[in-house]
Amino acid sequence: MFTRIAIVNRGEAAMRLIHAVRGLSAETGEPIEVVALHTDVDRDATFVREADIAFDLGPAAARPYLNLKVLERALLETGADAAWVGWGFVAEDPLFAELCERIGVTFVGPSPEAMRKLGDKIGAKLIAEEVGVPVAPWSRGAVDTVDEAKAAAAEIGYPLMLKATAGGGGRGIRVVTNDADLVDAYERTRDEAARAFGSGIVFLERLVTGARHVEVQVIADGQGTAWALGVRDCSVQRRNQKIIEESASPVLAPEQVAELKGSAERLAVAVGYRGAATVEFLYHPGEKLFAFLEVNTRLQVEHPITEITNGFDLVRAQLHVASGGRLEGQPPVERGHAIEARLNAEDPDRDFAPSPGRIALLDLPAGPGIRVDTGVSEGDTIPADFDSMIAKIIAYGSDRDEALGRLRRAMAQTRVIIEGGSTNKSFVLELLNQPEVIDGSADTGWIDRVRAEGGLVAHQHSAIALAAAAIDAYEEGEAVERQRLLSTAAGGRPQVQHDSGAPLDLKLRGVAYRVRVARIGAHRFRIAIEAGTQTHTADVDLERFDDHAAQMVVNRVRYRLVTDTHGPVHLIDVDGITHRVSRDEGGVVRSPAPALVVATPLEVGDEIEAGAPVLVLESMKMETVLRAPVRSRLKECLVSVGTQVETGATLLRLEPLADDDDDDAATDTTDAVELELPAEPTHVEPHERTTRTQEDLRSQLLGYDVDPQHRTRPLDDYLTVRHAALESGRRPLADELELITVFADLAELSQNRPTGEDLGVEHVHSARENFHTYLQSLDVERDGLPESFHTQLGRALGHYGVTELDRTPELESAVFRIFLALQNPADSAAVITTLLREWLTEPTPREELRGPVGSALDRLVAATQVRFPAVADLARGVVYAWYGQPLLRRSRARVYNDVRKQLRYLDENPQTPDRAERIAEMVGSTEPLVRILGQRIVRGNTDNTVMLEVLTRRYYGNKGLSGVRIQEAGGATFVIADRDGSRLVSAAVSFERLGDTMSGLAELARDSASIDADIYLSWEQQPDEFDTMAQTLHEIIAANALPNQVHRVTVTVAGSGDARMHHHFTFRPSATGMAEERLIRGLHPYIAQRMQLERLHKFDLTRLPSADDEEVYLFRCVAKENPSDDRLIAFAQVRDLTAMRDNDGRLLTIPSAETTLASCVDSIRRAQRQGNRTANTNRVVMYIWPPMEVSDHDLYTIASHIRGMTSGVGLEEIQLIARRRDSESGELKKVSVRFTLNATGGIEVTVGDSTGEPIEPVDEYRQKVLRAARRNTVYPYELATLLGDFAEYDLDAEQRLVPVDRPKGRNTAAIVAGIVTTATDKYPEGVTRVVLLGDPTKSLGALSEPECSRVIGALDLAESMQVPLEWYALSSGARISMDSGTENMDSVARALKRVVEFTQAGGEINIVVAGINVGAQPYWNAEATMLMHTKGVLVMTPDSAMVLTGKQSLDFSGGVSAEDNFGIGGYDRVMGPNGQAQYWAPNLGAARDILMSHYDHTYVLPGEQTPRRSDTADPVDRDISDFPHVLPDSDFTTVGDIFSSATNPDRKKPFDIRTVMRAVADQDLPVLERWAGMADAETAVVQDVHLGGIPVCLLGIESREVQRRGYTPTDGPDTYTAGTLFPQSSKKAARAINVASGNRPLVVLANLSGFDGSPESLRKLQLEYGAEIGRAIVNFRGPIVFCVISRYHGGAFVVFSKALNPNMTVLAIEGSFASVLGGAPAAAVVFAGEVGKRVSADPRVRDLEAKLGAASGVDRSALAAELADTRQTVRAEKIGEVAAEFDAVHSIQRAVEVGSVDAVIKAAELRPRIIGAIENSAAWSDRGSRVTSS
Repeated sequence: MFTRIAIVNRGEAAMRLIHAVRGLSAETGEPIEVVALHTDVDRDATFVREADIAFDLGPAAARPYLNLKVLERALLETGADAAWVGWGFVAEDPLFAELCERIGVTFVGPSPEAMRKLGDKIGAKLIAEEVGVPVAPWSRGAVDTVDEAKAAAAEIGYPLMLKATAGGGGRGIRVVTNDADLVDAYERTRDEAARAFGSGIVFLERLVTGARHVEVQVIADGQGTAWALGVRDCSVQRRNQKIIEESASPVLAPEQVAELKGSAERLAVAVGYRGAATVEFLYHPGEKLFAFLEVNTRLQVEHPITEITNGFDLVRAQLHVASGGRLEGQPPVERGHAIEARLNAEDPDRDFAPSPGRIALLDLPAGPGIRVDTGVSEGDTIPADFDSMIAKIIAYGSDRDEALGRLRRAMAQTRVIIEGGSTNKSFVLELLNQPEVIDGSADTGWIDRVRAEGGLVAHQHSAIALAAAAIDAYEEGEAVERQRLLSTAAGGRPQVQHDSGAPLDLKLRGVAYRVRVARIGAHRFRIAIEAGTQTHTADVDLERFDDHAAQMVVNRVRYRLVTDTHGPVHLIDVDGITHRVSRDEGGVVRSPAPALVVATPLEVGDEIEAGAPVLVLESMKMETVLRAPVRSRLKECLVSVGTQVETGATLLRLEPLADDDDDDAATDTTDAVELELPAEPTHVEPHERTTRTQEDLRSQLLGYDVDPQHRTRPLDDYLTVRHAALESGRRPLADELELITVFADLAELSQNRPTGEDLGVEHVHSARENFHTYLQSLDVERDGLPESFHTQLGRALGHYGVTELDRTPELESAVFRIFLALQNPADSAAVITTLLREWLTEPTPREELRGPVGSALDRLVAATQVRFPAVADLARGVVYAWYGQPLLRRSRARVYNDVRKQLRYLDENPQTPDRAERIAEMVGSTEPLVRILGQRIVRGNTDNTVMLEVLTRRYYGNKGLSGVRIQEAGGATFVIADRDGSRLVSAAVSFERLGDTMSGLAELARDSASIDADIYLSWEQQPDEFDTMAQTLHEIIAANALPNQVHRVTVTVAGSGDARMHHHFTFRPSATGMAEERLIRGLHPYIAQRMQLERLHKFDLTRLPSADDEEVYLFRCVAKENPSDDRLIAFAQVRDLTAMRDNDGRLLTIPSAETTLASCVDSIRRAQRQGNRTANTNRVVMYIWPPMEVSDHDLYTIASHIRGMTSGVGLEEIQLIARRRDSESGELKKVSVRFTLNATGGIEVTVGDSTGEPIEPVDEYRQKVLRAARRNTVYPYELATLLGDFAEYDLDAEQRLVPVDRPKGRNTAAIVAGIVTTATDKYPEGVTRVVLLGDPTKSLGALSEPECSRVIGALDLAESMQVPLEWYALSSGARISMDSGTENMDSVARALKRVVEFTQAGGEINIVVAGINVGAQPYWNAEATMLMHTKGVLVMTPDSAMVLTGKQSLDFSGGVSAEDNFGIGGYDRVMGPNGQAQYWAPNLGAARDILMSHYDHTYVLPGEQTPRRSDTADPVDRDISDFPHVLPDSDFTTVGDIFSSATNPDRKKPFDIRTVMRAVADQDLPVLERWAGMADAETAVVQDVHLGGIPVCLLGIESREVQRRGYTPTDGPDTYTAGTLFPQSSKKAARAINVASGNRPLVVLANLSGFDGSPESLRKLQLEYGAEIGRAIVNFRGPIVFCVISRYHGGAFVVFSKALNPNMTVLAIEGSFASVLGGAPAAAVVFAGEVGKRVSADPRVRDLEAKLGAASGVDRSALAAELADTRQTVRAEKIGEVAAEFDAVHSIQRAVEVGSVDAVIKAAELRPRIIGAIENSAAWSDRGSRVTSS
């Protein structure tokens, strides 16, 4: 046997030999090596990896397997003693067999002579004829020219086969049916055969149609024995290429098989054949005739089926006979049945074009009866240079049916993906299910005939494949958008352009389809496939298992998928059926596989018909003709002959042309397939449908796609299902609760301002900006955001199934969807508002849901009240309807029950002694009682006199009532009482008896001087319209002439049925008789009087239904002279003021009053929703019956409750009409308490006398105020009133600002100017400023000459008065109009110049950005507050922004924009982090407070030199050591620990500088930190504080590491280190020093090692900003106290040395360090030589050096390593020694000695020494300290 066998083959053939050899070696124990001869493209192929030796034959393009010289060299160099050729290449080349003989290598195969005799098809036919084998008519030799071929064809007759004599494997063979075909095919067939087999000789033979291809497998030993092992049937062929082979043949009888086997054996023996061969025949079943085809003098590809049925290893037999062995014993006997299918990399949909490429997935089948022969593994590449075989799937069974079944199962289980390629798997499966294959009747031409008719195309699951491809394309685009979001977010401007439902044009088997995809859930999609005029839609659930495997569920039908995408091509395997779906690219022709361009038949500009060839490619030695899909013109050709192209490469661009005589010529000629999608289930359980539709809504809320064609479909579907569920008695409230929670959690992330509890806590103030910051890194360790935001984010992410904040693909997807949800909230808000409206009509939830629902609604209100006020409004309505109103009704029911008990008792016991007490108890009831009387009237059999007395006493009060009695008159019973000389008369009757009652009233009046009558009426058929009701009542009253003594008749109509609303109509005498008092319709006159309804006489009032019709009277009030003034006013009474307080007596709530107010507010909300009313002038008036025992502090507590409760209803005032005890006399006094919404959104409380002044309709001024409010701005005059005493100024003729006396709102320019003075404790005479206020009602504050002149005038005025200019800036920039242009810019420039002059002269401008500032105004702001020399501050709010160009203009011009103006120039994202805004305030009121606090530190009264000192009780000599130091993981618990030699001897441990600063400052005076939000400046802290009452600018150097946000540049530090100034912190420090200069002292608390010198810092202007510090110190006017509290090194000396300024005092706390360089760096760098000497002198080092000198070998190496370690240890010790010596020399004491430091002090002395140093200066020495000492 051989010892080294060379494989002159590749792929599956090579692996077949390797397996055989390995088996043989394992059996015999004799090692046999295998040599893989490979080309460059197979360098990493499986067979090369598996072989023992690999030899590179060179490039595949050179066809080395056919190059005998190359093969000879390979065999010699590898030392092979045998060569196995398998099939193909030189397997049938006698020259190669001769080569092997010549060089002494055994050729595993026949002799060259036998090969020549049988291998040549022409020669074999001649021999076959000689031995009597039937042969079909043929050319009886080669046809060497086309003419010879045509002559032979004429003799034989068409159809013919043109075949290469050396061909094989289906190559070199073509069918020709006429001369034209023959001419076209002749050269191609010759060339293909020459390239593939080295011989271009061809011949012709008659095409036998309808024949079967059968072949006999022979193995012969060349020594007289040949075995025919079976007859295979290979009839299932495509264009002569075998696809399915089986053994035995299903159409041959046993005797026929015996005949064939015998003739094959004789033929082999006759030529002395050795090895394996195949004798091929055509068999015509009808005629039962055989025709010899050829002998293949090699092993066949399909040999495994013979091996399986015979139990015989043919490859092993080849080796056996080649090594001289004989075939001995009996031939094997066939058993069972075997069928083989070839799995090839070719695309049946493109005429079986080769589809080579990398194998991305390969999962081959296994199981009983399955054998797989393959030469590739997953990750291998199927090259374009060779055949397309992937694997042979062989199935064996006891019979043919079992084998077929097993093969179907195996093929279906096979999963293979070729990147950019395809396989014939689906085609094979389609074949295996065809009747002709199942019954064995298919002949060799069957496939070609059926294919020509459009058959054998696997259309099954086409719709599913299109859906899967569309989803893949969608997810591919989604991934791009997701990455775009994250990359743009990292740059600070997150952007996304996600277009759900965008049409996607796909092609499947030449047919175009338009598919739309919308992701409606994490794993759910809505698909719409448009095919012609039909649209197929489905909801799809897709679950992916890995990159390729997935399962899809469509209408409960499950499909297994294997998918891959390569460029525009999607390979989709659905339940084993493969579909190649491509994206339509509009005329682009791409390469279907790696290929060589062999022909370009067109020139650019050529026109071709549909189906005409446009390009010819060669791949795997096979030509592929690409054809035009439609009539086209060649627009561009990107390749030429010889170009090697990859899969998907663009080859051509075609321009479709319309046909002249056919309008539809451009349409695809391929018929569309009837698409089938599983039908929706006919019956779906209601709960399942509810769950599904809820899930659709939940997905929509989570930012998943909304079908753009049917945006409301999920909501509409859910409402339909929901209503059906409610009708069936099932309420889905518990599940809907999650929808509310989802929306609330996402809405929280969209808030652009902090919630109430977060105000002022963080420097970045809104969740929206926190989310944008988080997007920059998706790293909670680096984002620097508060834990509260991470909790918020975690809640939101939890809805996407993301439970951790670690960055994962799932988190990225969730964040992407969150961003989309926040960008497009309208649809989500619509869902929630609709749902809440549904809830409003439903009863209160059951008990177990009330708590969760209430909590969810409260969170929803908090999350939506700013950005989604409509949602918050509805949520509040639901809260009231489900919680407030039931509570009120339960309380009322208890009261009514008690009253009814009393009435029943009095009905039964009218003379009871305690009658008066019982009536008094009813009079004191806290609920309205008219309804009870109305119910009793309806019953008609009860005595109503008790109730009439109760109501009389309630309306008119017990005091002054006398003579209460009952009297009959006119058949009616009246209750009469006397009051103040007048008689009060009341009766309770039905409507039918009203006339009689009026007659009785007239009768009573004759004996009275004055009568006021109250008639309570039950009217079951009352009209719906109030006017009709009033008219009817008037007619009845007028019909009964009442005497003049009747001064008033009030008819109270009780609500009919269950209606709670009752109506009051009051009639009084007039010149024409009794007439209705229209103003008070709806209210009892005495209630109207209490409520001061007469103040509304300038309005027409209409009563509207309210949330509580018995107690809340809601009126629509329309101004008579201004109908556009349409407002709502709610009136109510409060009869219980019982308060709930905490243990400290602080007011918590007044339940009854809050419930009543909630009813009023809800009533207004309902009326707003029903009437689409948006007025901001609504009011609530409440009459308080009990005395108000509340303090002023309680009133402000009530105001805070009111603000939250009334948000969004447009209230301008809540008035409480009450009695309050006078603080001096103790008497109850009637007062009016007003809670008024001020211009900045706050609530002001005023307590005054009740007034009868009318409520004025909206006038011109008020309209301006409201117009400004609608723009979310404040009218300047409203703002001015909040600032202090305001006097308006305007320009005179000389362009100077002078006082003007005119009504507010008469300004002509878009800026209002004036002087405002605000008295404070420190400045009782007032802090005076010149003030400028932008007017948003005048072109949004547009600037031109009038405005600029007023700016200049204001600066002049401020300069002359020596006061600051305070500017509430609001401007849209320079005016743009048709009649003015550049002159406006010149005016702006003049004002800019004046700003520069004013600030350079030391003037102070303080700016509050009061809205959107555009263009010129931001430049003014910058010149006024942002430069090194400017003194003023700039304050921003969440509603303000500074932009050079507004968002709309940026978007229009194509500039880089953001989602809104706040994203371009708001505080949180831009102006706060860059330090240009120094303070943030939640609103303009808070901004005003910041300015007043600023003035408290900085204001210098004209005529004084410095700011005034404040009163403080904090002792000057207070020891700061005991001040608590609270910092996580800190070693210090007090400030004293920081300076302790015991706890911090080296002064290197981190601490919080703000704690030290707070410890030093006065404890009873506020601290104002400037630039708190400035990014990258955290190591400098700037605060305005007081020390001993002295206002001081306090600068501290942060002494702990500060984590940087986001990704850090690689040329900078990862964290901002303690005690170091970085560029932005240097800039902050310099500006702080400049700001304080000439105004107040500067105190620096320094733990300052110097400036960061990294490349990043130098790149970011560290030198410039550091130098600015030095310049600021040099120029500083006033005392400076520089305190070294830990370390003081390096560049700090340069800019803070006392040599820079004579007014500087330098103090140092004991234990501090001061030197040019710290000890450790000095030792390591400056004194490195000294350290080296000490290391060398150390005994440990010297001892090891001595040992090393004496050692050798292994010991020397070990000692050298030990010496290196010891040197390193000793060096560290010596650096420490030298550092300690250096620090000892360069101690703080030395700094004192050389004059660098003035004094070393104890920590306890820090505060008094600083104050003392300041007081030593002349400016502060005689300021009169107003502080205490301990």
